Amino acid sequence: MNDILNVIASVTDTLTGLEYNRTVVVKVVGQKYHLEFYNHHGMLKPSLNFSAQAHFLNSVEVLVLHTLYDSPSGSYVQIHRYNSFAEVGIPFQLSAESNYPLTELHYVVTTRGHVVSAGTVTSGSFSLTPEESWTPMAYLVVFNVRPDGEIVNDAARFPVHQLPRDKVSLSWGQVTARPKEDVSLIVIVTDPQALVGIRVVDKATECLQSGNDLTEVAALGELDEENMDQNNIPSLMGDPFSAFTACNLMVLTDAILPGDIGHGRSYAGQGMAPEPRGCRNSPETWIWLETNASKSAITSLQVTVPDRSTSWFASAFVVSDNLGLGFTSTPVQLSVSRDFVLSLDLPPYIIRGERLVLEVQLFNNLEQHLSAIVIVESSEWFDFIFAGDEMSSTAGARIVSMQNRDSVTVLFPIRLKALGMAPVTVRAISAHDSDEVTGMVLVKSEGVEKTFSMSVFLEMAPFEQKYDREFTFTFPPNVMPGSKRVEVAIVGNILGPSLAGLDNLILLPGGCGEQNMINFAPNIYVLEYLTNTGQVDDNLYSRAIGYMATGYRNQLNYRRIDGSFSAFGSSDSSGSTWLSAFVLRSFLQARPFMVIEDAVLNQIASWLVAQQGPDGVFAEPGRVIHTEMQGGLDGPVSLTFHSDGPAGGPDNLYGSMVSKALDFLESKVNEGISSDYSLCLVTYALSLSQRNSAKTALAQLLQRADMQDGVPFWNSPVGGLSPSWQPSSIDIEMAGYTLLSLFTQFKVVEGLALMKWLSQQRNHLGGYGSTQDTIVALQGLSLYAGFSGSAAIDLNITVIAMGSNAFSTFHINSINSLVRQSQEISILETGKDIHLNVSMEGRGFAMFQLNVFYNVDSSLPPVKRSVASQGEAFELDILVNDDDLDHLTLTVCFRLREGLGINQTGMAILDVGLLSGFRMVEDGVEIDDFVKKVETPHGKIILYLDSVNTSQVCIEIPTERDFKVAGVHEALVVVYDYYEPRRQTAQVYNSELMKRASFCSFCGHNCSNCGEKPVVSSASITSSQRHRVASLTCALVIVATFIH
Repeated sequence: MNDILNVIASVTDTLTGLEYNRTVVVKVVGQKYHLEFYNHHGMLKPSLNFSAQAHFLNSVEVLVLHTLYDSPSGSYVQIHRYNSFAEVGIPFQLSAESNYPLTELHYVVTTRGHVVSAGTVTSGSFSLTPEESWTPMAYLVVFNVRPDGEIVNDAARFPVHQLPRDKVSLSWGQVTARPKEDVSLIVIVTDPQALVGIRVVDKATECLQSGNDLTEVAALGELDEENMDQNNIPSLMGDPFSAFTACNLMVLTDAILPGDIGHGRSYAGQGMAPEPRGCRNSPETWIWLETNASKSAITSLQVTVPDRSTSWFASAFVVSDNLGLGFTSTPVQLSVSRDFVLSLDLPPYIIRGERLVLEVQLFNNLEQHLSAIVIVESSEWFDFIFAGDEMSSTAGARIVSMQNRDSVTVLFPIRLKALGMAPVTVRAISAHDSDEVTGMVLVKSEGVEKTFSMSVFLEMAPFEQKYDREFTFTFPPNVMPGSKRVEVAIVGNILGPSLAGLDNLILLPGGCGEQNMINFAPNIYVLEYLTNTGQVDDNLYSRAIGYMATGYRNQLNYRRIDGSFSAFGSSDSSGSTWLSAFVLRSFLQARPFMVIEDAVLNQIASWLVAQQGPDGVFAEPGRVIHTEMQGGLDGPVSLTFHSDGPAGGPDNLYGSMVSKALDFLESKVNEGISSDYSLCLVTYALSLSQRNSAKTALAQLLQRADMQDGVPFWNSPVGGLSPSWQPSSIDIEMAGYTLLSLFTQFKVVEGLALMKWLSQQRNHLGGYGSTQDTIVALQGLSLYAGFSGSAAIDLNITVIAMGSNAFSTFHINSINSLVRQSQEISILETGKDIHLNVSMEGRGFAMFQLNVFYNVDSSLPPVKRSVASQGEAFELDILVNDDDLDHLTLTVCFRLREGLGINQTGMAILDVGLLSGFRMVEDGVEIDDFVKKVETPHGKIILYLDSVNTSQVCIEIPTERDFKVAGVHEALVVVYDYYEPRRQTAQVYNSELMKRASFCSFCGHNCSNCGEKPVVSSASITSSQRHRVASLTCALVIVATFIH
């Protein structure tokens, strides 16, 4: 028994409320004592001695040895080491034992794939002197050529340690400093011409956590990873040929070099290389510097301490021809502090009109009493308030007095009144020191956020030089004041609206194995387009590659031990055929642009083959998270299409599996496929593989379509959709597959109208409603973008907002045609309509997009509502339990409405907005077979649900107060089908207790802690302190006069 326990310790600062966590890993063993073998050879060789040393006490272990090879002549040689490791510059003793006379012995030393030493010895006992280049692990091969031409050899590896010496050292000119003070950082190197890298970071940054710092141990560990294939030499070298190759040696010889022919090897434990460790959240970096040392080998850098109280840690590395690579042994610390320090903790957001009680902490670091004025700078973003919501002339300033090494919290009630990122600046002034801090809080509008996008394909007619068009949008009557925002965007490429937001194409969360692919697959189509059209855009190309690399690494988190993929990886009961096939198809398409391990691809394919029946149909042992493939006569057809995906990839490695699947799909075309969605999928699969039935399938598909202005439409039977300007996700997906089929069958002209329609349905981010429709549609558009004629574009476009005299101008040419240009349009706050006039001159085409953002009033309906409204897919009830001001429990009950044509959804999302100032209690919602994952972004709780059916389910969500907010506005709860987001129901809720609460509820008895008079916090004040407080009070009156 060998179990791993994670022990978590948590400490909470009662003054600030900040929580600090630390986790350590403890290994639980089954026995009190452990038996360990060391200093032994990895295999037994006939007629040669075998010896091993062991530590043991009351323990039993098995020593595994390898006997994989028999010499044709019965000749063997074996290396013996006298020490377990070698040191640079010190001779390392070795001996070679053989069962036949040795006249000479050749040796080769390699490390990290390079030969670092080679030679010949004439004695069985010899020594080697390691050099710096041998670190951290050396691999030794000795061999002898017998008179009959047979090569006899042996291999071993041994660690090589560097002798301890300080190649570089750092020191601060002083151990403590004040913010903004000039200090010196002294660098000493033993080689005056060395290149030195210096890093200084805040103590709180992840870069100082275990495993992230710059150390010699970490560097040597990274170097040793380059020898990964050599780390199991005994298991790799059963024959003389393998002994060479295991040490990364290529052999060209006419001698007899026996090889291990026909012996298959499997190397367990060689999985994916770990993701490189990085400092993902390191805004606390002060210095990151590369410099050359001076001739004196001592360099003094003069730097200015940042304006913050913390501890800074400096570390360095050195590189030179003489020294190699070296590191400072430990970081050196510089403590920075003021006599007193301000701290301001703000919520990430607040709703306009809510009352926020600012909590300002003041820390006295002196060994004496301290009096100070604390001032909140007045601002157009908020008003100071007092009891009864009255304005206060001196509410922005307080006098405090603190004991030595003490702290105090001062409260300032404010009412946020302007939308946007509101700065809050606080100053503290005393006779000894001063401090200032500015924080930001996002002020949101009341009501429910709404967006509208209108995309139009603007094309200059032949022989015309000017084009004019008007656009109109009417706001609903219940728009919240100040929430209107209008943006226009212009781009000269079909893909352009999507290129700017490749990392954020849709509004939905992306925390499962399928949703993560939105960060991977679209980038493939962008790179294919850039490559096929010969357009060189280094920035766009590198961005796409970067997103793909991140998406690939993240996707491997959802890989199961059998090689399959599922929505939540190992926590699911089985892999998903649909998702595994989708991942395989995408990985194959990505191979021209990045390295995808063959082992990953082969494992997916092997698992998929096991799910395929003799008739070519694929079974789905896992959950079908896409609603359209659940049940029905055509369900196996849809699943088989996705599992047949590799047929269109660049590497058709899985011919038998694909061929059987295509035979099945062809048979279904002949029998008749009832579902338009399934027929779209099958048509594309057959088109990719150039099957004869592809044309028949496409003809059937187009025959079923309703044609509107040359655009084919299919009325998918999707029930429970809410009203929206955007088509359903299934309609977008079908249009995308049809466009791909038309292109694949060389019917490009026939697909132009569908391409234009599809390009006009995107949201303001450049995507569509969900992941699958976005991926499929962008793949189709990327193929047509190559025929768009962007090279001939030269346009001047003017957008005028009628009634406000606001206008914007854009210029598009072949150089910037891929760039999305956007500007906000000023509109009258009192206007109910938007009227835009777009004028275009020149030649070519442009994609024009009008994006409108606004909030609508959320009049609160009854909290319990047992019947869904028309157009809503779910019944949704929200019960609020608010026994006290600091805790609130939500009970959210929901179920799928009956009569929608489906019995359950695919994966669903419960998006719970929280009241301002609240957060979910840690581990407040348990993960189980229904709730698959929980995410807690600012102000929300996102629950990933396995599926929702017609039986009611209730989820209890405990929350607790994080910030003092009174008079809170409503919050929104939405439940929706992830793959058809218009299948949703939304409802707002509030707490009557929190809504009616006054800010005085947080200000002590009679609102005394937020009173208009200056607050003195010290319990006892001496006569000299009273004098200072009196002086500060006079100053307070003067200051208050200027800040209001």
